[in-house]
Amino acid sequence: MVKRRPQYIRGMIAAVLSLSLLLGITSCTVLLEELYEAYESNNTGASGVPRDTEETFESFEPTGSYTSDTAETTEISVNFVKSSYVYSVWYDVASDNPVDYSSIASEKAYALKGVFYFSSPITAVLEAKILKDDEVVLTRNVNMYDNVTAEADFSAGLEGLGTFEPGDYTVELYYNGEFIAKTGVMRVK
Repeated sequence: MVKRRPQYIRGMIAAVLSLSLLLGITSCTVLLEELYEAYESNNTGASGVPRDTEETFESFEPTGSYTSDTAETTEISVNFVKSSYVYSVWYDVASDNPVDYSSIASEKAYALKGVFYFSSPITAVLEAKILKDDEVVLTRNVNMYDNVTAEADFSAGLEGLGTFEPGDYTVELYYNGEFIAKTGVMRVK
């Protein structure tokens, strides 16, 4: 014979669970009301008028000099770009973060990205070349508008190559045809 739990135990469990649910909802409602009242009291002045419409009684004159004009873009020189260059790193194209490796399998090398850092914002069009074993594979423009990074992102897939072939790759950066900087080597195996 199978022993069955009495029906009243099931009823008591259902009642206790329902009561705990009701208490939880009630306490959350009370907490939300208290938070709302605290928010309202912090956003009104002593007179009960909301602070964003409260009358201002004191006014301070600004000190120092302030300009509201936009900066004019001036033609930059090759020497300025060279002197502003800080360093370069390879980026992982999937995570868009600097890599902690110096080689990658060819089947994963569907894109390679070298990023160049500058100490001053630059507005210019730079030319980036990716080289495999010192031979140019692809070239692209890198448009910078008040940026301190130049991202030279090369996609083998978009160029119809599938992935980059095994070899040692570097990215060179040029401005007005003059060499600016070069990344370290990324080995595709």
